[in-house]
Amino acid sequence: MGGAKRLTALCAAAVLGAGCTAAPSRDVHAPAAASPGVTTAIPAPSPVRTARGRGWRLEYVGDQRGIDLQAVAASGPRDVWALGGPYEGIGKLLLLHFDGRRWRERPAPEVTWDHRDHERFPALVATGPRDAWIFAATAAVAAHHWDGERWSRVPLPDMDYNAGEGTGAAALAPDDVWLTVGDHAAHWDGRAWTVTRLPAWAASVSAAAPGQVWAVGGTGPPSEQGGSGSQAATMRWDGRSWRLVPAPEDRTPSRAMNSEGKPDGSIPSIRLTHVVAHGPGDVWATGTRSDFDYEDGSVTSSIAMHWDGTAWSWVRSPAEVSASGSDGAGGIILVDQEADEGGLSGTIRIGPDGSRTGLPRMAGVNRRREVEVSAVSAVPGTGTVYAVGLAYGKHFGPMIARYR
Repeated sequence: MGGAKRLTALCAAAVLGAGCTAAPSRDVHAPAAASPGVTTAIPAPSPVRTARGRGWRLEYVGDQRGIDLQAVAASGPRDVWALGGPYEGIGKLLLLHFDGRRWRERPAPEVTWDHRDHERFPALVATGPRDAWIFAATAAVAAHHWDGERWSRVPLPDMDYNAGEGTGAAALAPDDVWLTVGDHAAHWDGRAWTVTRLPAWAASVSAAAPGQVWAVGGTGPPSEQGGSGSQAATMRWDGRSWRLVPAPEDRTPSRAMNSEGKPDGSIPSIRLTHVVAHGPGDVWATGTRSDFDYEDGSVTSSIAMHWDGTAWSWVRSPAEVSASGSDGAGGIILVDQEADEGGLSGTIRIGPDGSRTGLPRMAGVNRRREVEVSAVSAVPGTGTVYAVGLAYGKHFGPMIARYR
């Protein structure tokens, strides 16, 4: 299978508007360190049960050769969007929409995308058939709004964008939208944008209610994420301000021997890349843990955390997760990278109680179909989950699978 697997941050949202406030001046800052007592051991995983159901179904394989779908968002069973870009090289965005009967290609905003920037793929969300947003960070940050008939570019406030920073977005309603860029957040109230400073750098944002908004990322800017000792950062909006919430740390010194035959001692670098907020006592975050290696430079594995209303704790996850997202029932879906070659076998749902359920793989002729999953998310209020990515074959192209 060609290409690297990707963890993609999803989200976005709201309604066309005008006014905005200026962002405060920026200086590189470090948030208050998390309490040393926050570090907790990763628990032993509970047994994985097999879910009863029809399993995954391959719903769409397009003829747009070389296009990889990397974001999916739904407001309901009859309003699902999927967004993709070139798997290799530079090209335009591909946008697909499901109206409850079939998938159709729809006009996409004029955004030119380079596959090398896959970690900063545009954020996508929909709150209804006439209200969807795409936020893209290329040379600058741009917002594109769908009003049911056409896409239009919406002015954004100055958020002091630095190259290499991605966008995260979430929406509760057309007049309640959050956008994060680096260490700034912007809120849309239906009339104007208001910019606030974050206590750390964000890669993803999710909202369960107006006073229950979470952003996750790292304790330093993206350019420093690979540095020794960079740790996970979780932030919460309580309705008035953003506050840093202590998250589990891993400062275990490396025992790898350096060129002098002594323990290297470097500290793992941890970065959260995706967050799913279900409620005040049920929030999930996934990301990566990188260890320095003298032969390979860096060895990266996947991590997951859960917030129970009081504290964050580690959650056992596959070593390499290609995508994660809401399961629509208070839990999270983790797609094991190894699931790609077996019709999505190895896809796991972790419930808020810690239960682990394996979702049946594709049946019939597609049971061994080779696919690459980039994003996964549930349809609100249902048990339907969509996975999007790339299907391999004679003419590899965009893929959409559905589980219900």
